[in-house]
Amino acid sequence: MSPTIKAIFNTVFPVICWLFCAINSSKLAYKKNRDTQTWFLLGLFFGIVALAIIYFLKPLKNLKKNTQRISTKPLINHFTVLKNDNNYWYYLDKERKQIGPMSLEKLYDFYLKEKISNYTYVWNDTMDNWKKLTEISSLSKILKKSTS
Repeated sequence: MSPTIKAIFNTVFPVICWLFCAINSSKLAYKKNRDTQTWFLLGLFFGIVALAIIYFLKPLKNLKKNTQRISTKPLINHFTVLKNDNNYWYYLDKERKQIGPMSLEKLYDFYLKEKISNYTYVWNDTMDNWKKLTEISSLSKILKKSTS
């Protein structure tokens, strides 16, 4: 073998091996939900050792999907509470004057616009007496934690 070919082989072959280890470490990291850039660099610097480590690591659980499921579920439940209620609702204003009838959606809209509060008395035909908004269990989940 000529000295130039030997010199090229001695410089190019290690670079190809490093890139092979880096690329395969990155691919394995992607399959195991790990940071691909970090494992590319680890494969580049540590070669076959990094490749062996990532191969035997367990995959990480994908946490983003779980949190997304948890956060969208209550929104769907709140929306169905508002949509499924077919009763006519009334509320007492500050002068104790009865306002209504209105849908639960409209009542909730008044609540969001702060025309009524958690302590406003409300009533519909399925209730015996007037109750504060916070005392109604089906509505307590969609109400703000503290309003006056």
